[in-house]
Amino acid sequence: MEIINNKFGKFFGPSFTWTGYMLLAAGLIAMSYSFTSLVLIIPGIFVAFTYSGTLIDPVNKRVKSYTALFGLFRTGKWTDIDKSSDFTITRVKGRYTSYSRGNQRLDIHTNEIRLLVVNKEKGLNIVLKKFRTFEEARAEMEKMKKIFSP
Repeated sequence: MEIINNKFGKFFGPSFTWTGYMLLAAGLIAMSYSFTSLVLIIPGIFVAFTYSGTLIDPVNKRVKSYTALFGLFRTGKWTDIDKSSDFTITRVKGRYTSYSRGNQRLDIHTNEIRLLVVNKEKGLNIVLKKFRTFEEARAEMEKMKKIFSP
């Protein structure tokens, strides 16, 4: 089996990601005037394209929670999944908040179900995948138990 890559989405949330795209666009437009526009382009690329995810290696029975900086360079470390590890499903409600120039609040609510691998001894708590329904998460949890069983 090959390594499974589960991408979770942008690291900075929707409002800040949009800001990164605007910095990138402004930097590209200003590049015709000066090369100091790289001050806008580099942070814009970082904010707009950085995302997080998890790699699952079923052959070596290990997982890696990572952040892909600039969308290219994955940072994180591999963690072995042993028989003392267990899988759990949790519901997570989140909110992204931003404010307009008129101080009007804009909230984006999220509601997702996560499949986690948990190991109390190692203090391990890694998100393997995100789902919309509990049934999808349950089916994937059974699949992961088969993959990681000794």
